[in-house]
Amino acid sequence: MLNGKISSFQLAIIMFQFVLSSTVLLMPSITTRLSEKDMWLTPLIGMAVGYLVVWLAYQLFKLSPEGSVVRLMESLFGTYLGKAVSILFIAFQFHIVSISIRDYAEFIESNFFLKTPIVVIIGTMLILCGWAVRRGFEVIARTGQIFVPIITLFTLLILVLLIPELNPHHLLPLLERGPAPVLQGSLVVDGWFSQLLLAVYILPLVRDKNNIKKWGFWCVTGITFVMVASNLAVFMLVGESAGYYTYPVLMAARYIAYAEFFEHLEAIVMMVWVLGEYIKISVYYYAITRGISDTFRLQKPEAIVMPVGLLLLFVCFWVGPDFQTVSTFIANIGTSYILIGFVVFPMLLCGLALLRNWFKGLGTSAK
Repeated sequence: MLNGKISSFQLAIIMFQFVLSSTVLLMPSITTRLSEKDMWLTPLIGMAVGYLVVWLAYQLFKLSPEGSVVRLMESLFGTYLGKAVSILFIAFQFHIVSISIRDYAEFIESNFFLKTPIVVIIGTMLILCGWAVRRGFEVIARTGQIFVPIITLFTLLILVLLIPELNPHHLLPLLERGPAPVLQGSLVVDGWFSQLLLAVYILPLVRDKNNIKKWGFWCVTGITFVMVASNLAVFMLVGESAGYYTYPVLMAARYIAYAEFFEHLEAIVMMVWVLGEYIKISVYYYAITRGISDTFRLQKPEAIVMPVGLLLLFVCFWVGPDFQTVSTFIANIGTSYILIGFVVFPMLLCGLALLRNWFKGLGTSAK
């Protein structure tokens, strides 16, 4: 499972879709409620955190013994405390991905499979992702090379087909309420960008390590472009009403109708969502499994793949009895929660590691 090599380009493709999997569907609604007609500007500000997180992941990888962030925690905090910190970080990842899985399942059940039990929707996805993780990240990377261009093409196709219905006047006047609402909305976008930090678990598998930062920055740029395009399309279509829809892109797809033949494109939205969530859940699944394996020095990490999947299934229902509870958590403290875990905590690790190396350098020069 931990063997196999990928290129930095393959990693960039995977992380590109990893962030966008739920962003395109959910972000326009959330940013409209916070930033109103300036919501399309939020990704342009939030991308700064994306670049920061890519740099952080690369620095942590370089500072980590054997490239393992778990070993870095143990070297900074001591063996036992380091393991405890690692377990807490893994539990945090469990919580985040469980919310994402629950959101995916609620979308599929409420819009397409009305009579299918939600446990079946979640269970089948976890079985698929568990199989991919067990086979190794190279399998996930190769499926990403096949799926991501298809997902991106269909996403852009939907946005292009909406052009005749768009009204640019919905965007005016620009910055009517000043920069504060835009900054508030960009914090939500930062929460999505911050998840790029999970690449730190995958970087040891990259062959061409000199290209990691280059492709990482291109990944953030591509994500920003798709975010801005989807925000613009949704807002120019329905204006500030976008804030009242949970999935405004799904609603927008239902507007498309050409010659009474090319219509009902919400099925494409479902395909994009399912394929995108497969990649996102697989990346989290791999990171959690690798983290547990490194923490407890497991000889055969494949043995824990299915138990981790079973635990994820239980946690998906533990995070909230219904979708409303999950949505309330995301709206109230979700952004701060994820930024602390994926930005503040890694910055602390990086700062401590740099200070340790600096003091070691002073000690060596003194001798």
